[in-house]
Amino acid sequence: MRLSLFAAALLLAGCMTTPAFSPRLAAPRLAPVDETSLTEAQRDMLGSRGPLNIYRTLANHVELYNRWSPLGQVLLNNTSISPRHRELAMLRMGWLCQSPYEWAQHARIAKAAAGLSEAEVLAIAAAPDNAAVWSPVDRAVLKMADELRYDAMISDATWATLHTIYTDNQVMELLFTSAQYQLVSMALNTLGVQIEPTAVDFMPTGPDMPAPATRPAVERLTTPRVAPLRPDEMTAEQHALVASRIEPDGSLMNLYGTLVTNPRLYGPRLRFGSYIQRDGLLDAQTRELVILRTAWNIRASYEWAHHAGAAATAGLSEAQIAAIATGPSASLWTPKQRVVLQAADELRREAFITDATWTRLAEFFSMKERIEIVFAAGGYMMTGLAINSFGIQTEPGYPAMPK
Repeated sequence: MRLSLFAAALLLAGCMTTPAFSPRLAAPRLAPVDETSLTEAQRDMLGSRGPLNIYRTLANHVELYNRWSPLGQVLLNNTSISPRHRELAMLRMGWLCQSPYEWAQHARIAKAAAGLSEAEVLAIAAAPDNAAVWSPVDRAVLKMADELRYDAMISDATWATLHTIYTDNQVMELLFTSAQYQLVSMALNTLGVQIEPTAVDFMPTGPDMPAPATRPAVERLTTPRVAPLRPDEMTAEQHALVASRIEPDGSLMNLYGTLVTNPRLYGPRLRFGSYIQRDGLLDAQTRELVILRTAWNIRASYEWAHHAGAAATAGLSEAQIAAIATGPSASLWTPKQRVVLQAADELRREAFITDATWTRLAEFFSMKERIEIVFAAGGYMMTGLAINSFGIQTEPGYPAMPK
């Protein structure tokens, strides 16, 4: 009802003719597992979890969950940022992605474990710029979520304000927290995870709806904000984490040299990324289509530069790689390739794969593979936000991303 009224108001104003966001699902696309008939792997996964629908849904793909969950656990329980700012970053992103389940869970956590009041939780959606509610750093955390969602990078002004109390490593943790909950929102929305009957917190209906995301126009950094470490500058812990990535000449890609500045995040992020890139179920062409279209959608040129070669190795032609910038409307795609690109676009636009696209994906992909498409887009969007915000520069010799 709220979406219909919102669309009608905009139609009368001459602004648009359709809702900004597709309606969220009223029933699951993927049912939570039956706890009376679990596999051993599912029992192990759920043994330390509460009976929440998010875990029982993701238990349908234990292999993916087990490679992704350590990153989530670090961001939820083991960062050096304040619980208050952690929940501000999560809830603002959940609001921007219109994720009812994410909001319901973290509104409860924000009040019970992070000390936010009911009024503050509601103001995350309704009044993120309200000087009377938020401190300057509170507002910067909320602004960071908006910038990551819409500009796909943190602005200079927000970066500077966050650094009044936080170090580079802590800002890295804030960024990954917000980006992680964009991925979580994509999965919750797309799989139709339903709020438990016992929930008492729900997404507010009064504030103006956020806008969907488009390809950002903000210019990218030409120098690093976080300088990559050389192997000879690293601690023993850092060196061990990147040892397998060091080239025979002693060089290291800027991505790894930058992210290893925060060892707490590096290992869990790498384990999740390596599952998507090497160990998952998606065929190589599908994986690279999702990654490259996501990189183009958020203007992450470093990500494009390093995956264009992988796309060619996967069998995509030079013309097809160039056409990824055009998107699903290009004439040279097969039906399978076209729907993959459409799914990547919808996840960027509204953190959700629509019914029509989900149905078409089912013609080519199993349920587990469709889940991996969501996590590939969300995971590489997370990396792209870090690339853009930290100013990670592309090494010489790699192809440029199309305009």
